[in-house]
Formats: sequence, structure tokens, C-alpha cells
Amino acid sequence: MKKILLTAAFSICVILLFAQVDTVRLKNIQKNTATIVTDRAPQAVYIQVGGSAPLFSINYDRRFAKRVNGAGFAIGIGYYGESGASLFSIPASINYLFGKSNHFIELAAGATFISAKETIFGDENASTVFFHVNAGYRYQPTKGGFFFRGGISPLFVTEGDFVTSFYLGFGHNF
Repeated sequence: MKKILLTAAFSICVILLFAQVDTVRLKNIQKNTATIVTDRAPQAVYIQVGGSAPLFSINYDRRFAKRVNGAGFAIGIGYYGESGASLFSIPASINYLFGKSNHFIELAAGATFISAKETIFGDENASTVFFHVNAGYRYQPTKGGFFFRGGISPLFVTEGDFVTSFYLGFGHNF
């Protein structure tokens, strides 16, 4: 429990640090189009519960182009530990945002590396990679600020089997 609280405190400090970074400034707004061009690729740092990192993760998201919607990627790091067992994860995905202005439908696909350690009945380690698909809603302001996402994420754990996971994330867009 102590590790979870320390991780959460560290995450909040990182988000507050990035909140001081200059936000994305609009370069050109064209009415009646689906593209809002910015002076650099929009980025976000956020905390997520559930989804591609099974319990808790800190993530970085960036668009490939200098526009708010379209293709991008996300990478994160997750950790959970309790009573002699711990789980470490690294989720990575490619995503695409459909929508205008601040509200988007997000579709993503990727893989997550998982490493687990259990010390209750000896010292056992295991690691694996599983694949995930995300479908959800994203609120990401064009000028930066509060960032929110939520949705569903099927996790393909073994060949033919999957587990349905839901996710919520919040952080800062810049």
C-alpha cells in the first residue's frame, strides 16, 4: 500500500510539473473542417486506472502530426505491489482520434509487457506480452489543459482468450 501511495504522489508531481509547460498554441483554425492545425504536435501526460496496464499506469501520449486529431502513440509504465506479489507493466499503442474541437472517439491497438514476481511461496518470476484494443471517448482541449479519457479495452491474454477491462485516465494536455 505504501508503494501505491508513493507512486500516486510521484505521478501527481509529474503532472503538475508538466502543467507548467507552455500549452499548444493554435496556428490556424479553419471553420467547417475536421482538422485544427497547431504549432507543434499535441502531447499529454496522464494517470490511468485499468485498461492496457492491468491496474495503474502513468502514460505519455503524442500526435504524429501538428494537429489535434489523427494518428498518435501512447506509452506508459505501470506497477502494483501488495503482500509479497508485484506486477510491472509497459503498455504501448498506436491510436487514432476521430472528431473535432475538444471531443474525440479514440481507437487504439497495441501490446503490453507484463512482469510478475511472487515471494510468498518462494521467489517466482514470470513475464509475458499480451495485446490490447482500446475504444473510448477522449476530451483533449486544442489549447491544452485538463485531459480525460475513458473506455473499454479487451486484453488478449492467450490465443483465443480475452479479458474485458475498462479504463479511466486523467492528466494534462500540452
